[in-house]
Amino acid sequence: MSPVVFQTFRRIDWLLLVATILLIFIGLIALASVTVAKAPPEWKTFLHQLAYLGLGLILALGAITVDYRVLRGYSTHAYILAVLLLVGVLFFGTTIRSTTGWFIIGGVSFQPVEVAKLLWILAFSAYLARYARAFDQWRHLAISGAFMVVLVALVLRQPDLGSAVVIIVIYLGLLLLANVRPKQLAILFLILISAGVLSYFFILQDYQKDRIRVLFQPNADPLGRGYNVTQSIIAIGSGNLFGRGFGQGTQSQLNFLPEQQTDFIFSVFAEEFGFLGSAILLAAYILMLVRTALIARQAREDFGAFLAAGIGIWLVAQLFINVGMNMGLLPVAGIPLPLVSAGGSSLVATLIGLGLVQSIALRSRLTV
Repeated sequence: MSPVVFQTFRRIDWLLLVATILLIFIGLIALASVTVAKAPPEWKTFLHQLAYLGLGLILALGAITVDYRVLRGYSTHAYILAVLLLVGVLFFGTTIRSTTGWFIIGGVSFQPVEVAKLLWILAFSAYLARYARAFDQWRHLAISGAFMVVLVALVLRQPDLGSAVVIIVIYLGLLLLANVRPKQLAILFLILISAGVLSYFFILQDYQKDRIRVLFQPNADPLGRGYNVTQSIIAIGSGNLFGRGFGQGTQSQLNFLPEQQTDFIFSVFAEEFGFLGSAILLAAYILMLVRTALIARQAREDFGAFLAAGIGIWLVAQLFINVGMNMGLLPVAGIPLPLVSAGGSSLVATLIGLGLVQSIALRSRLTV
């Protein structure tokens, strides 16, 4: 190993790397458990996940070695690319489970909204780095809000309510780090709440409304609209302290639990590895988020700080939504559990994001 490569790897954040590897390992275990229980086992999804993992690791390594500060000059291109991807999928995408959100080329699927989230973080971080100290002016709040609304509107057209919420959360989370006055935030929250209420009556599909109603009346229709959440809660509860063991979860292995490999992968893991296994999984996420926050704080300039913070907000939002819907605390939103759920687009985008965080950590530790 050359001295330059050695110095590079010596300065990366090893705790963040350990958390990343642990979560990937947990995801593969949960996915393999669901696979081996089938008769005969269907390894297609598992092998696809491994292939995407390989691609994601290569791209993450590239993100680490590239100076992240170069990307600031391409922030406008990043936003335009995000818009083009979201517009393109509406015209040329494939509809799966009532959502037109995938490109399928040569049998390989690609969900552009996952990449669009990362591109949005990059673009908004560059905007904040330039104007953060002027965000007490309504002009910058209105301009950035318009950029956000365009993405949210395109995502809602798919429709993908969960991803739209994640984009909004990223926007609000990063605003809290800018020079925004409390009065501005209060007015912005009132606008978003009003928009949410109007969306419920005029934009959301009936099945999306049903998911929200289930949150408040989970037992009203346990065999219909409340079935998914009911089975998920049963799976988590039946795990007890130590779990039922690898491949032994009754809810998941007997197919009572829907979307086992994606939306409800947390329930699969909780049932088979119990409270202790779930605690380890959540501890890995906490470690990842704490290290990301520290890296954002130690960044040498504003762009790196906002970029690392935005990626951290993205991950915590998806973690909170996914685990919340698995536990019946939030509506089912189709949001993957980062690094754990099956889904190549999410896995690759997340690994690239974590690679950029490592790039920020590396360059904040270099001597100048």
